[in-house]
Amino acid sequence: MRGLNLFVVSFLASVLTAAGQNRIVCYFGSWANWRPGNGRFVTSDIDTSLCTHVIWSFATLQGNQIVAPNADGVNGLREFTQLRRRNPGIRLLIAIGGATDSQGPKYSRMVSSPGSRGQFINSVIALLRRYRFDGFDLDWEYPTLNGGAPSDRHNFVLLLREMKERFNREGGFLLTAAVGAGAWTASQAYDIRAISQHLDFINLMTYDFRGSWERRAGHHAALRGDLSVESSVRYWLDRGCPREKLVVGVPTYGRTWTLANPNNNAPGAPASSAGQPGPYMREAGSLGYNELCEQIRRGQWNLRFDGGARAPYAFRGNQWVSYDSVGSVTEKAHFIRQQRLGGAMIWSIETDDKNGACGPRFPILRALNAVLRR
Repeated sequence: MRGLNLFVVSFLASVLTAAGQNRIVCYFGSWANWRPGNGRFVTSDIDTSLCTHVIWSFATLQGNQIVAPNADGVNGLREFTQLRRRNPGIRLLIAIGGATDSQGPKYSRMVSSPGSRGQFINSVIALLRRYRFDGFDLDWEYPTLNGGAPSDRHNFVLLLREMKERFNREGGFLLTAAVGAGAWTASQAYDIRAISQHLDFINLMTYDFRGSWERRAGHHAALRGDLSVESSVRYWLDRGCPREKLVVGVPTYGRTWTLANPNNNAPGAPASSAGQPGPYMREAGSLGYNELCEQIRRGQWNLRFDGGARAPYAFRGNQWVSYDSVGSVTEKAHFIRQQRLGGAMIWSIETDDKNGACGPRFPILRALNAVLRR
């Protein structure tokens, strides 16, 4: 009987590990319904067969309360949680924060005392229950930084511990977090071993390593190198994050620059400013994969691949872009399997090619599924 029990435990552990590898987390930017033309994306565009978890973004923090704008409108919470009618097995979460909402001291104030943390947790549970969410994702960018306080690092652990205890008592809601991937941010913001104890999984933002805030073009989501997926995963594992909880972020957008000299177009080339905006995101310094692939299809970019970084890039005239292609995403998915990690996350589903303008619909998501869920 003892041998049988050990066999059962071993079997269940292997099943759970495999399930972790199959996790594909899709963030959904609810503001995409305002984008023009083929860039417009609404809740019904989400292909629920390609994601194990979908995270609605973003609720905001007001005082010690979670607030979701336009909860009952287009791309709102009520419409979003109806997705489980199409796929009863999908897990639906809501995220708070993001880069804009994280600026200033308000998150620091909320985590600073048991009373304010309790008020916040109560408001989150009420919202999860009202709209029938499966869980909650914290995207505070970042504890101790951007107007935060040194005490944030410890208080963030307390918030997660208290929130997970309440979630377990209230029916087992999932608790996850999106975290800064690189050592510079993570070393200041997180007690990695401690937060890992309270989170069901951790969405590692392995992108934006470079961007137009710098005056040199570079890879923003390389697989290899000093600032890369590989180095970030190693950093988090070495500091106590369990492999099966670590979910690797994959961008469905590129970072762009305007080159100082169009003839100097290798990675590291000097840049004068952000790259030109595309027609859908309309954001200088960024191009959605949907925007970029349409331009590539029309032959507007010279495509290159950096073998050392295992990362594609492209240039046309004085424009330069670092991005992930179907090929580089496939290589990242194999890395995730080889490292026995918790799966992949995309930021974000609305800038994949949902219309199939460049081939099959959702090519980035399909590339992840082909490797991680085969």
